[in-house]
Amino acid sequence: MNFLDREKEFIRAKVLPNFDWARFDLPTEPMPLAKAVQACRVALVTTSGAYLAADQERFDTKSPLGDDSFRVIPKGIDPGAIALAHPGYDTRRAKEDLDTVFPYQLLNKLATQGMIGDVSPRHYSFMGFVPSPERLIWRSAPEVGRLLREDGVDLVILVPS
Repeated sequence: MNFLDREKEFIRAKVLPNFDWARFDLPTEPMPLAKAVQACRVALVTTSGAYLAADQERFDTKSPLGDDSFRVIPKGIDPGAIALAHPGYDTRRAKEDLDTVFPYQLLNKLATQGMIGDVSPRHYSFMGFVPSPERLIWRSAPEVGRLLREDGVDLVILVPS
């Protein structure tokens, strides 16, 4: 039995008896950039469970159904203000090098070096464990898409954790 099969059986035994992985038989159609990367406004969307410890509610890591909400991480925030809440990995180790799960500092460096045009005024964080993703797919993700468009984002870097 491979890793994904073991994980599926674990989730079925502990959380959702009828759980199965979502499958997509065809990849998403490529979407060419309308301009050079050096002219693009770039945002991060992560599943690291990043949130602002002083101002935002931490993600619910105890719910067997996960947490399908998202948090907004504004541009210019001190990286030390960002906390991590996720049941699927050691957040203490990731916090020692935040860029491994939320490459916020690296993105700002790329903008300073002229490798990208601009950093979005907002980034978005989800918690990656959501075994029943209907509300995520139909509510949270479209809302983040609307906000990205509102911010004039040309390119999103998806950072799975």
